[in-house]
Amino acid sequence: MEITGKTQVVGLFGYPVRHTASPAFQNAGFSAAGLDWVYIPFEVHPDSLSCAIEGVVALGFRGVNLTIPHKQAVVPHLDELSPEAKIIGAVNTIDIRDGRLKGYNTDGTGFVRSIRDESGVDLSGLSVFVMGAGGAGRAVAVQCALDGARDILVCDCDESRSQSVHSLINSQIASRPARFVPHTQHAMRDGVRQCDLFVDATPLGMKPGEPMSIDPDWLSPSTFVYDLVYDPPETPLLRRAKERGCRTQNGIGMLLYQGCIAFEIWTGLAAPVEEMRKALEQAVFRKR
Repeated sequence: MEITGKTQVVGLFGYPVRHTASPAFQNAGFSAAGLDWVYIPFEVHPDSLSCAIEGVVALGFRGVNLTIPHKQAVVPHLDELSPEAKIIGAVNTIDIRDGRLKGYNTDGTGFVRSIRDESGVDLSGLSVFVMGAGGAGRAVAVQCALDGARDILVCDCDESRSQSVHSLINSQIASRPARFVPHTQHAMRDGVRQCDLFVDATPLGMKPGEPMSIDPDWLSPSTFVYDLVYDPPETPLLRRAKERGCRTQNGIGMLLYQGCIAFEIWTGLAAPVEEMRKALEQAVFRKR
């Protein structure tokens, strides 16, 4: 990669960012597309976020990704929000044009593209159970509602979070598309048994010996199971779901496509998905 005086700069703000795989696959995408662009991670302390945002405008950056803990904190610093970012209340991608900053949330749209393009699943008319109402679960639930899911069941061990997502969707997207599911065995079991798509948006499964978010015996063989965890590639939940006859998918596709969508927002070009996928998988799994 050759940096020139014409090189366009985009980056990532997070705290920490040392673990990120985004530079590997974004820079692979720029190279494959023949673009003189570079993607650089920056460790930005929360107290310095305002200065950092002013800095990227002054320095002529074309865009920025945001990760923990900046996705919500950055919103007051932006000039405009996309519809999904406005509803979710969090931003992971900023596009900078003529000094103006527009925020997007590509987590939910990345999930939708992943499940559609990799597994052929159309969310329209489906009943979706989202387990976990943190940032990722919130984005997935909102995007499922926007993409025409028949209903969305939301559950979290912190019931105030799942109630918040349930209320948000019902007040801003449609009259009755979301249902709050209490974090009790009986309520979760009944919800899981009736859903077409089960999305595990919890971090459970990343470490050996962790419990699963639900009892996999509740799953119907016709239910599609998507686990947002991507390392390991097959969590205990996905393994047990496969044994029950379910179709499954891990979260590497969501990570890939949220970045591909950011690439397309910044450049106006179709992302070179396969080249970016290869670089992402190498960056994530080379340590294994």
